[in-house]
Amino acid sequence: LILAWSLQSVCDRLGTSSFLIHHVSFTATLLPLAIFLLAAVVGFSTGTSWGTMGILVPLTIDYAVGLGMEASMAQAEVRRLLVSSVGAVLAGAVFGDHCSPISDTTIMSSMASGADHVDHVRTQMPYALTVAALASLVGYLPAGFGLSPWLSLALGTTICLLIIRFVGRPVTG
Repeated sequence: LILAWSLQSVCDRLGTSSFLIHHVSFTATLLPLAIFLLAAVVGFSTGTSWGTMGILVPLTIDYAVGLGMEASMAQAEVRRLLVSSVGAVLAGAVFGDHCSPISDTTIMSSMASGADHVDHVRTQMPYALTVAALASLVGYLPAGFGLSPWLSLALGTTICLLIIRFVGRPVTG
């Protein structure tokens, strides 16, 4: 965390947020999905969700608000974009950390359960990827287009239950 805070301080002094707003063009509709994917990659690569959040949350806040102001969005739309983008950082960071073989929580989980570390990572991946794909397609992509989060939540829950019902297998002895 200390290194993440240090890196964030460097990013602030360099004006990284301002640079990204003016030189990296994203439409507001794709921003939550892009941030989720970026946070997932950073979380997986670093093995830390907290470090990923520490780096990306301030950048995301500045970028989402700056993008909304540049696009002359209404205040309610900027708020919606901001909330979905920060949520995407949190979820992507946790997803990346959960799937990362170098994450402290993944290492502790495999050690505590007595499982081979690589086997543990391999068995967790299908579950995490299923939920990440579902969150991307039913959550962050529709959020970028302004779809109600309640509708996305209901649709995501229904799809999860259908996956469990038709893809899931009973546990044997």
